[in-house]
Amino acid sequence: MFLDKNPEQLSEVFISNLLPTNRGFNYYVDWSNIAGYKDLMVEIHAIDVLIGITNEESFRERFNKLLQRLPTTISLFPLLFGLAKAERKSLKNSKNTLLIIQDEIDSNDHLEYAFALQSNTLTKEQIDYYYDFFVNIGLKELYQNIIEKSTLDYVIGVLVGLDSNGRKNRGGMAFELACQPIFEKVCRKYGLSLLIQKKFKILRTKGFEISKDIENRKADFIVFNEHQRKAINFEVNFYNGTGSKPEEIIDSYINRQSDLIKLGLEFSLVTDGRCWQKASNQLNKGFRHLHYLENFYMFKHGMLEEIVKKVFNIQHCND
Repeated sequence: MFLDKNPEQLSEVFISNLLPTNRGFNYYVDWSNIAGYKDLMVEIHAIDVLIGITNEESFRERFNKLLQRLPTTISLFPLLFGLAKAERKSLKNSKNTLLIIQDEIDSNDHLEYAFALQSNTLTKEQIDYYYDFFVNIGLKELYQNIIEKSTLDYVIGVLVGLDSNGRKNRGGMAFELACQPIFEKVCRKYGLSLLIQKKFKILRTKGFEISKDIENRKADFIVFNEHQRKAINFEVNFYNGTGSKPEEIIDSYINRQSDLIKLGLEFSLVTDGRCWQKASNQLNKGFRHLHYLENFYMFKHGMLEEIVKKVFNIQHCND
């Protein structure tokens, strides 16, 4: 269907079916990230005893009792003030501490807080230290005047908000996220293996010969058959036009293909976006020199399967 067309025909199909966006549903929130609270359910429910206590003395007394009876409550604190996932994980695994700079002249330059419990109890001095943290970072105000019913609802909201904001960091991966389910479906159908965002050197563990020139390059997707010792690297990119240089894009992937072919590996570029509307010469160059070039429409509507069947010599498949 697609592989039978000549470069000019493929270019016409490509230009006629460009995407206006690279964002699928899975771009906005990665719901698997929101599960970070589940091993703290006891602490989450226990800390609800602080909700709505406006009397200062009563609040302090209840805070002290909470940490005396359930000192692991301190491990919940990093979830309550919107700390990034990587930093929360580092604190949880005792790989790091939270450092807070102090601006008072008569104080230490910084304070240091650990949230992974080192013993089964907290001393009075330690509880006082964590109470000062709770007050100064604003969590006391949160429990006295903001949260009305449930810490759990609040924590889930924090995690969803963090992940939604983190989509900026996933922006470059948005098109990959949209393509990934299609890769997975085709690989399941044809019994192939799939690597995502891995360095080429991982193929050595599968019996492939990988040169030092490319061993540390990262591939977006690698589809391979360990028994056949065959593999194809798919690079997936979306260019909306701003700052993109089509000639550099195409040339870099022609070079990538050349390097892989020397090792007996194949290459395909999956690219899309309005950048290509004004880059017909470079697009035609890509269709002339790259073995497999496709946009999302072509990729989704059969070209991925055609490429896979050709590369891995698949004659038929029972759906």
